[in-house]
Amino acid sequence: MENIISYIEAWKDGVQVEEKDTRTYNKVRLANILVKKLKAKQPLSKPELSESLKKNLRDLK
Repeated sequence: MENIISYIEAWKDGVQVEEKDTRTYNKVRLANILVKKLKAKQPLSKPELSESLKKNLRDLK
């Protein structure tokens, strides 16, 4: 999740928002909301994961 947050923040820093460009302004605004929500979430512990996610984690090792 930390990588996702840093990626979104880097994207926001690289975007140039002009006054009349409402689409880009809204994308940056939504990115700010998403970062705020992601930072507020607690990381999942392994017992909370679904069986399919647990299987995927085992396959990655």
